[in-house]
Amino acid sequence: MFGFSPVAGAGSVMKQLCGYLREKIESGTLSPGLQLPPTRRAAQELGIARNIVIEVYEQLTAEGYMTSRAGSGTYIASGIEVGSQASRYSPSLPVLASPVTPAAHQTKLIDFDAGIPDLSRFPRRLWSKYVREITDSEPANVFTYGDVQGTPALREAIADYLHRVKGIRCSTDQIVITSGTSESFLLLASAFSDRYRTVYVEEPTIGFVADIFRKIKYDIHPIEVDHQGMNISRIERSAPSGLIVLTPSHQYPTGSILSIQRRQQTVTLAETAGHYIIEDDYNSEFRHKGGPVPPLQLLAPSRVIYAGTFSKTMSPALRIGFLIVPQSLIELIVRTKTELNLTTSGITQSALARFIMEGHFNRHIHKMRAVYKRKRLFLADQCRRIFGEHVEVVGDEAGMHVQLAFRQDLYGPIDWHRLEEFGVRLYSFDDYAMLKGRYPGKVVLGYGNLTEEEISEGLRRIWQFTEAWKHCY
Repeated sequence: MFGFSPVAGAGSVMKQLCGYLREKIESGTLSPGLQLPPTRRAAQELGIARNIVIEVYEQLTAEGYMTSRAGSGTYIASGIEVGSQASRYSPSLPVLASPVTPAAHQTKLIDFDAGIPDLSRFPRRLWSKYVREITDSEPANVFTYGDVQGTPALREAIADYLHRVKGIRCSTDQIVITSGTSESFLLLASAFSDRYRTVYVEEPTIGFVADIFRKIKYDIHPIEVDHQGMNISRIERSAPSGLIVLTPSHQYPTGSILSIQRRQQTVTLAETAGHYIIEDDYNSEFRHKGGPVPPLQLLAPSRVIYAGTFSKTMSPALRIGFLIVPQSLIELIVRTKTELNLTTSGITQSALARFIMEGHFNRHIHKMRAVYKRKRLFLADQCRRIFGEHVEVVGDEAGMHVQLAFRQDLYGPIDWHRLEEFGVRLYSFDDYAMLKGRYPGKVVLGYGNLTEEEISEGLRRIWQFTEAWKHCY
């Protein structure tokens, strides 16, 4: 198909074919509107399994490169800028119902918190072993405040991991270790405060993002998110230069992916208008259908500041995140971090470095991806059984949360805070929105730290609550 031939040792065939087609689309070789061969024929031509071609089509459709028309086929999508960024994605890079008991008799609150991973599967014994070895044998400097930029071993481990798994090429000097995403954003807001007074954030998004920038007196501009991610065209070219905060791989709470068209628009806008992009790579490791979505950072390493964290992949108790900073900004970021006296435990950093370098982090991610995929499938199946057509499960199949949309013609405006009377806690879109009242019936259900029994019981309690609400509506 189109001259593709897989290369031994260059990653899976699925990843190679994805990269090859991305390059051909971005270079204009495959033009908008071109119909792609049916999956069966394409598989025969390439001599590969049909399910690989199906996964590739689904992956590139999710990223915006292709469109699928029911009963007609799959086509190259329109609106993709040709030529200027064609070489930045390398095809050979490894990327890497019945009611429940009354609430009065329910003793345990079921919390669908989307920010907590499955803590029962944290590798306690192995982690304890590393911490003991470090405290017993490491030099005394591991007990000091340490290097404000982060221990060299951890920065080296992160650089190697990002290159192998996400295709990001950076030096250890570009990596800054932080105590999580919140501190990363606080550090960036402080560092840029003399240069910018404006920040563009997704609407809706997790609350602390706007809160941090507001505390440092930035003007907050919420930009709506739809099924293709942030609608970047809403930022006028004449708008003040500033910071654009994005979660392109898996937006929270909508679960959408920033399409390739909007990724290119974002980069062009940043380069022409003087913005910097902060890419929060939220939950990108846990994509349950297709392959990982390439980071936005690959398109514009000089304009994108990449923010990662181990709170979702390992545990929030580690309090470790990191930034990949363009070379031109590293002095500013490190100087600001020094002035703010922000440091992270040297013992924890050293333990995490060993955990990554000895291959345990890769194995943990692989295991947890299967765990969260199983939980998501279970939750979606239970929603269909309990709610039928009254609820739609929305969002890309990734991460540790789903979006539920309740039919407004049946339920009207629901006061979700009253759900705790039925023994369940969840968060509505309004809890994450600056502009209230625009997302009726939409809620977020996190399933990472819940068992299947808790998920099932929680959904039954939600059903009981919504039935009671419906009769009052």
